[in-house]
Amino acid sequence: MRFERELVCRRCAGAAAGDALPFALPGSHAVFAPDRVCRVRHVKVEVALDFERRRVEGVCTQLLTVLNDGATRLVLDAVEMTIHAVTLADGGALEHDYDGKRVVIDLGERAQGDELELIVRYACEPRRGLYFIHPDDAYPERPLQVWSQGQDEDNRYWFPCFDHPHEKSSSEVIATVPERMMALSNGSLVEDSRDAAAKTRTFHYRHELPHSSYLITLVAGEYAVVRDKFEDVDVVYYVTPGREADAPRTFANTPAMMKLFSELTGEKYPYPRYSQITVAEFIFGGMENTSATTLTDQTLHDERAHLDFSSEPLISHELAHQWFGDLLTCRDWSQGWLNEGFATYFEIIWKEHSKDRDEADYDRLLDMEAYLDEDRSRYRRSIVTNVYHEPIDVFDRHLYEKGGCVLHMLRTELGDARFWKAIRHYVQKHRGGSVETRDLARAVDEATGWNADRFFEQWVFRAGHPELEIEHAWDDEHKLARVSVKQKQEVKDQTPLFFLPLTVRYVVDGAARDVKMTVSEAQQTFLVPLDGKPAQAIVDPGNNFLKTLEEKKPDEWVRAELGGAERAIDRVRAARALGKAGDPTAIPALTAALGKDSFWAVRGEAALALGEIRTDGARDAIAAALPHEAHPKARRQLVRALGRFRHDERAADAIGRVLERDASYFVEAESALALAKTRSPRAFEALRAAMARPSYLDVIESQSLAGLAELRDERAVDIALEACVYGKPVVGRRSAIAALGQLGGEFASRKRPILERLTELLEDPDFRARIAAVEALRVLGDRDAVGALKRAERRDLDGRVRRRSREVAKMLSEHGGAEEQVKSLRDTVEKLEGESRALKERILRLEAKAEKTEKPHD
Repeated sequence: MRFERELVCRRCAGAAAGDALPFALPGSHAVFAPDRVCRVRHVKVEVALDFERRRVEGVCTQLLTVLNDGATRLVLDAVEMTIHAVTLADGGALEHDYDGKRVVIDLGERAQGDELELIVRYACEPRRGLYFIHPDDAYPERPLQVWSQGQDEDNRYWFPCFDHPHEKSSSEVIATVPERMMALSNGSLVEDSRDAAAKTRTFHYRHELPHSSYLITLVAGEYAVVRDKFEDVDVVYYVTPGREADAPRTFANTPAMMKLFSELTGEKYPYPRYSQITVAEFIFGGMENTSATTLTDQTLHDERAHLDFSSEPLISHELAHQWFGDLLTCRDWSQGWLNEGFATYFEIIWKEHSKDRDEADYDRLLDMEAYLDEDRSRYRRSIVTNVYHEPIDVFDRHLYEKGGCVLHMLRTELGDARFWKAIRHYVQKHRGGSVETRDLARAVDEATGWNADRFFEQWVFRAGHPELEIEHAWDDEHKLARVSVKQKQEVKDQTPLFFLPLTVRYVVDGAARDVKMTVSEAQQTFLVPLDGKPAQAIVDPGNNFLKTLEEKKPDEWVRAELGGAERAIDRVRAARALGKAGDPTAIPALTAALGKDSFWAVRGEAALALGEIRTDGARDAIAAALPHEAHPKARRQLVRALGRFRHDERAADAIGRVLERDASYFVEAESALALAKTRSPRAFEALRAAMARPSYLDVIESQSLAGLAELRDERAVDIALEACVYGKPVVGRRSAIAALGQLGGEFASRKRPILERLTELLEDPDFRARIAAVEALRVLGDRDAVGALKRAERRDLDGRVRRRSREVAKMLSEHGGAEEQVKSLRDTVEKLEGESRALKERILRLEAKAEKTEKPHD
């Protein structure tokens, strides 16, 4: 399962710094996998779908094997159903109790090994688990579809089941749908039959390899079919009719991914078929149902979007789950990183294979930052925890991005040969089974002899990461490099002192030498003999280990690293360090990188660093490079950097030319927001005009709305109120809702109406609009929203909305009313930034004048 984190941008909507909460909120409890009295060997689900009434009439047949002698009472999860009958196949009704959530069935006295065929006849109108999608007056183009989403524990809403990941069975799905539709489920199509009199069509699928109940899927609708092949495996793509031309942009590399992942895991893609189907209004980015992945239809995109947007992170993520999640499944949701961490890291593995190491390193840096943002501003937790309200709570940046980073660190520790040897052993040993972290640790030990216990203890079962402060010095007399290392994280609760194998790469006279150091104490000093003074000293070359890092070292070393570090990610880090220092003397080095570095992200990060320095020279360097920058992702960063020059019409001029027309939707969208950040007088009308431009995922409208909020112009309030109405473009609606949260604190007379509108949106039909409203209320910062948020926590059907409502209600209860202080602080910061920029310019002029005066005459 994958969130839609790459569809527009990779910003984490965390709390403001200082608002971090504990992960386990009041009411959380320890959750354990439930007991089993029977082994479920096979599940057959027969359903007739009534689209008009959004109703399911069903029969669920389960083949069971009794585990123990004695009285046997079986519990099945079944939420909000009408249970017509519970019987055995060989006759007779069974006594049962049903409380609206679980069916408790009395199987009588049974002997170990008894086989039973249990039949439950039922009906339901599911509010979760199975979603009926209908066009309406607001969105008449919406297709008529039904699709399921079982993870984490939602399939219980449309068929009775033992809905927990540690139980696996083979499965069948037999679905009757209107005759013009097709239906897709797991495994192979056994039969496709028609009933002309009833005007229906029935599809019968069977999946032989056992899998967890949450992975059983059903999708029905009208689809165009595009066929492909991986060796002897049928590969099929289902898209909305009319979108066939977009399918290759999205799916074309699927067979190549299947080949790579088969080779790396040592297990050929394990199923006879792989289908990918796109659906409207999907509640995640994708879901890895065994052999039949469901994807948001928003991942289909046109040629212009393809310039700098790719579906391949999503496609590779869900495909990797066919091994990690489906073939090997976490025993319970506390161990969910063994599903999601692996799938997230295999995105990086595919990027490394299909692009290059530089691209993979940069994506991995963004993953690190997503986790670090959540850790800093939302909560800190261990990756493995079973204390939560409901399983969806743990599907976060710790599970996904930190989990992926842990696997990369394991690969770094072991080296490629041993790492992949261990992964192949892990997959082979646990094929078809359920796994815990200790199973991965034992597989590493068995395959390589490396004891991984300490590694997993600190990175998976403990919380946080090293917060390093490192100071470099050079002793020329003794030819010694001195490295002083401090671990600055507060060691308390679950956060330990870390055992960290750290490498420092020294470059002396053009030759690189890697020196390994083991950091294990709060404060350590290392002395390294070298042949001469180093020109570079790169800590953790390649940025392999999860950490924060504050370094003190000579500026000329950092400039040399920007210009000459072997790996692009280390040049990126050098650019960021120079920007953070804010020293105008770094402008020539950053300008050189901006103009000539071979990797687009280094050029973009050099521009962002120049944007941090904010002198006229820095601005002119970015503006001069912008027309010549060929890579659209780098152009995004260049215009973003120009947006940091407040009240600067030269910066606004350069941005405005890009906003008028760029080859990329995303560059134009970034330009709209950047122009607003300059506070140019022309920005308001330019953004209003840009809002009307059609674009992939309405990204230009969305960023224009974000820009209008940034302008703090009261006229933007009415624009945002209009754009958030149900029926407006769905992605733009969310940006409009976010804009209202920002604008509400700016204008006292509009705050109350905005608060009322945002609380109304907590009941919007679109869950993304609801969660956007929760975030907007957090930004608005008004305690009067607490009651509405608590109602949302109790009533919303989506666990993500409930979790975030719970968090924001707690924040506002404890810290509400701080918005005026935040606004005042923000205004002060902007004023100081302007004064700082002016002071930098004055210093530069004085230095230039002094240099000219001191220069000897010829």
